[in-house]
Amino acid sequence: MEDSALVEDRKAGAHRTLTALVIMMSALFVGSLLFMVLSGDQRSPEGRRVLAVLPVQGSNPETVADRFAGFGEGLAAYFGRADPMVLGVFGPASTSRLVESGEDPLSVGRTLGADMVLVGREVSGDLSATLVSELFRVDDGTTLWRGEYEAGLDLDRSALLLGVALEVTGVLDLPR
Repeated sequence: MEDSALVEDRKAGAHRTLTALVIMMSALFVGSLLFMVLSGDQRSPEGRRVLAVLPVQGSNPETVADRFAGFGEGLAAYFGRADPMVLGVFGPASTSRLVESGEDPLSVGRTLGADMVLVGREVSGDLSATLVSELFRVDDGTTLWRGEYEAGLDLDRSALLLGVALEVTGVLDLPR
């Protein structure tokens, strides 16, 4: 009899422990769910700007692809380091499929819900090429910034990328 009572006590104790664990895990789940719901509007603030960085375009796609491979990705990575509460960024991985389908830069921005679009294109001249970069507002097409950079054969892409990034950072009034 004593053994039977001891077994029943152990079963009852295990049942109470299991019940307490289930209640505690349920409370933790509900608490974390409430936290996510209440802090969700802080993760994507109303005033946050969104920038879409398009791949560099040119008259000769093969030449542009070689000379400026990764340039748009580098710009997106640079701006992606900004506080996500202040600036959201779509890089060429997100924008290239829209550009390749024939959409103009402002349409790409509208499709992605971006406020601004950063485009770059190579313009070939007689002796050299020039990289023209422009920052547009998507809502009205206003040019916020435009820069022209010599893109000759001795092109230092990292210096060029940093130059474009710093100038656009100044226009966007982001911390450097």
